[in-house]
Amino acid sequence: MTPDKLTLTLPLLNGGADKALLIGFSTIMEYDKETRKKTDKQIGISYEIVLDNNSYNKISVKVLGNLKPVISIEALQDANAVRCTFKGFKARFYRDYRNNDYLLTASAEAIVLIDDEDDKNLLD
Repeated sequence: MTPDKLTLTLPLLNGGADKALLIGFSTIMEYDKETRKKTDKQIGISYEIVLDNNSYNKISVKVLGNLKPVISIEALQDANAVRCTFKGFKARFYRDYRNNDYLLTASAEAIVLIDDEDDKNLLD
């Protein structure tokens, strides 16, 4: 079995925790294979998270279809980081054949913010 055949969940990546720290986001634009360029059509949002139970590694999680962020950039900057989890989270490795490395890609159906009260309950 090779790493690209494995599907990983958020708890597997984050030391058993089903939540992470949201630190940023950016839009995902459609890619035109013929012209090899991005188009002006937005197709989703890429959320940058920190796996705080896994050496504070950072990954990006793509959420396609939903074009509006779950939080404003101003609110996220004021908070520095916001606790979140994902519905339908899946991650997998893929091989970069230019240098033969394995890289990680992650996607989800939706992102869910966890408020402070919910976060305290999850720690109990």
